[in-house]
Amino acid sequence: MRRAVSILCMLAVLPLALAFARIFGELPPETSALVREKYATWSGVLRVWVYEGWDAGAMGWLNRAIASFEKQKPGVYVQAKYVDAEAIRMFAESGINPPDMVIVPPGLLAGADNLLELDGLPKLKDGLAECGDGALAPVMMGAYGWAYNRRMLDGLPASWEATKVASPEGSDWSSLPIALVPLCSGATEVEIEPPGLDLGLPASADVVECRLPAGFAPSKDAYSDFISGRAAAIPVTQREVKRLTALAELGRGPDWAVSASGSAMLADQLLLLGVVDWPREDILDRQALSMDFLRHLLSDEVQQTLSSAGAFPVVATASLYQNRAGYDGLEIASNLPLIVPGAFSSPWRDLAGQIAQDFFAGGVSAREGLDRLREAISST
Repeated sequence: MRRAVSILCMLAVLPLALAFARIFGELPPETSALVREKYATWSGVLRVWVYEGWDAGAMGWLNRAIASFEKQKPGVYVQAKYVDAEAIRMFAESGINPPDMVIVPPGLLAGADNLLELDGLPKLKDGLAECGDGALAPVMMGAYGWAYNRRMLDGLPASWEATKVASPEGSDWSSLPIALVPLCSGATEVEIEPPGLDLGLPASADVVECRLPAGFAPSKDAYSDFISGRAAAIPVTQREVKRLTALAELGRGPDWAVSASGSAMLADQLLLLGVVDWPREDILDRQALSMDFLRHLLSDEVQQTLSSAGAFPVVATASLYQNRAGYDGLEIASNLPLIVPGAFSSPWRDLAGQIAQDFFAGGVSAREGLDRLREAISST
C-alpha cells in the first residue's frame, strides 16, 4: 500500500517538475553578475566648496546643474556649499578633509598646488582657456556695460566730457572703475564740415576719443546718484542690473537702459572650477567623476541655463537674454574681445588701478589705457 502511495506521489509531482524546468529555461540568465557590474563603479558624495562672495544666484544655477548630473550618474551625489575665502585657501592644509572640487573667483588662490591638470574640456571663449593655467576652468562670467537714463540721454555719447556720470567703487569680486578703461575705448568717427566757403568738398572724418568729465572719481554714492537722477549714467554689472530691474518692477527708479560700449571687455568676473588632487584610496574615481561634472557644467545645455543666475556663458552659445531689459546689453558686452586676468593671485589689479587713475585724470586716452591694461595683465 505504501509503495502504491509513493508511486502516485511521484506521478503527481512529475508534471510540476517538468513545468518548473520549462519555466526556468525561459527565464533570463542569472542577473547577479549584471548587478555587480552595474554597481562596480564608484558611488558616493562629491563635495564642492563654492566661494561665498559671489551672487547667491550662482548656487541656484549650480544646484539645478547638480540635479541633472545626478540623473545621469546613478549612485553619485554632489554636495555644494558656500565656504569663506580663508577656508578655500587652506583646503589642502593638514588635518582638513578637502573637498573634491573648488569654485573660486580669480585671485583667491595663490597657485595650482593640489589641483588636477584639466584636459578634454569643451572650447571656451577666446582668452578664457588660458586664464587658469590648466588647473582652473571658468564655468560662468559676469559683464560690464553702461546703464543710462533715457530721459536724459538718447543713447551713449561718443564722449562723456559734457555729461554727469558716476561710477561705483570696486569690490572683491569686480573692478567697476578699472572696467571704465575698456568701456571708453571705442573711438567714434564723426564727419567734420570743411571751414570757409562751400566748395563742394566732401566732409572729412575725425576720431572722437571717449573721455570722462574733469575731476571724475569713483564714489560710494554713484548708484544712488543714478537712481535719483543726479547722474545720467553709471557703469554696471549684472548685480546693478538686478537691483534696477527690481526697482522697475516696483514702479520706482529712472527710465533706464543698458548698452555695451568699447572695443573690449574686462573679464575678471569669473567663477572657476578646480578639481582637487589629494591622495585618497578612491581618488581616481573621484577625479574622473569631478571632470565629468566640470564638462557637464560647460555643456551647451547647462550653459544655456545661466540666465537663471543673471550670468553669462563661457562658451559660444545661443543668446540667453533676447528682449530682457538690461541683461541684453551686458550680453553683447560679454561677446566683445575679452581682457582676461590670470586665475591666480597677482598684482595686476593694483597696476590696473593706477592705469584707471591716469585715465580719469586725462593723462592717457582710453585706447592708450587699454593697451597698458593688456600689457599689465599679460606681464603678471
